[in-house]
Amino acid sequence: MVARHVGVHVVRLSDDKTVFEMHSRRPLVPASLVKLITSYAALKNLGPDYRFVTELWAHGRPREGILSGSLWIKGHGDPYLTPERLWLLAQKIRGMGIRRILGSIHVDNSDFDPPYEQLCLDGELDRPHNPVLSATAVNFNTMTLQISSQQGPEGTAVRVFPPTDYAAIRQRWRQRPSRKVIISLSSLGMGDDGREVFQLRGRPPAEKVLPVERRMNVRDPEKFVALTFRRMLQEVGVQVSGSSSQALAVPETSVLLCSLESPPLGDLLFGMNRYSNNFMAEMILRVLGAHVYGLPGSSRKGCRVLDNVLRKLGVARSEAFLDSGSGLSRTSRVSPRVFNTVLKAAYNDFLIAPEFMASLAQPGEDGTLLRRLKGLPEGTVVRGKTGTLKDVVSFSGYVVSPAKKVYAVTVILNGVPHIWKARREVDRFVEHIPSLAG
Repeated sequence: MVARHVGVHVVRLSDDKTVFEMHSRRPLVPASLVKLITSYAALKNLGPDYRFVTELWAHGRPREGILSGSLWIKGHGDPYLTPERLWLLAQKIRGMGIRRILGSIHVDNSDFDPPYEQLCLDGELDRPHNPVLSATAVNFNTMTLQISSQQGPEGTAVRVFPPTDYAAIRQRWRQRPSRKVIISLSSLGMGDDGREVFQLRGRPPAEKVLPVERRMNVRDPEKFVALTFRRMLQEVGVQVSGSSSQALAVPETSVLLCSLESPPLGDLLFGMNRYSNNFMAEMILRVLGAHVYGLPGSSRKGCRVLDNVLRKLGVARSEAFLDSGSGLSRTSRVSPRVFNTVLKAAYNDFLIAPEFMASLAQPGEDGTLLRRLKGLPEGTVVRGKTGTLKDVVSFSGYVVSPAKKVYAVTVILNGVPHIWKARREVDRFVEHIPSLAG
């Protein structure tokens, strides 16, 4: 048995003819296929050129290179505020002639309700696939530890990215290094000094072993942003006198010093869908909610937007219930026909089709289809989105046959006992679409 519950729908887009179906109207747990609906709704409501903004505020303008008071960093849900782009904000402060900030660095997360939350299905709170969400978020609210065989002042050399004063590292190694990497990384929570304590255990890498990387969620995103930005300011030559950092709303009397825009939404969807980034999908969902229903953004408001978009496409409520923008949910239910309806609508919409289709993974290229669909007939093109949970395997996307016929294909399997077997069967089905459809 590949799965207890199966839903399949294949439709030829040129004439909207269903060429194969099996329980196509049955709502099933779709996993990450939900990102297709989030992407479509975002492109329709925000537009491919929409940019997310991060702002810096202060009590007043600097005088003679000194900012008297604190600095606020206020995010509006940018899902791609990388350390490199945060560095640009620090350089903007330096470019304004500011050399010293007499106050502290504070973070305003009031654009989201709640200001901070984490989604998790498997109990692994430290893992990045269980996103930590906040309106101001750097590096997806994660940090990476690089462990090498070199020796540092406190044992094995450990580098933290992005460079930050947020993390305190404790090392508890067995004595002998190992060519077989045996390393565990866990968070011990927030320490008395306000930093998060991470503990490394196991055997450190031996000489000639490449550095080992471990990526973790942060538990206090406001403090992480504040301390990371403070470190960057100091490295570009801006001294920050205050040591405290708090989650505080920007005072009404403050002035905007500068801001930074994200890449356009169409570009961000490329990374979100190809790599199935839960953090980005959930951030965009909350921004969608705020855009349509007003601040603060929330998952509830965002899901209302998704629901309204599906209603406009003629989708019956009985075939779709969504409580997530990423698919990290076991209560969301969507039928295969609904996904093909979205695929068809995006394909026929000239204003969003290029960005929507370009965001999908291709077999043999980067992303979730890198090592899949190796048996496609020559001349067949696939662009698609995959989904996986503990007992869920799914696929939805476009298949172009050697005869240049375009099909929307969705397969959802629930109650899967063996993930790899189910993926193999889904791949075989997709590979046979050209012959199946004639």
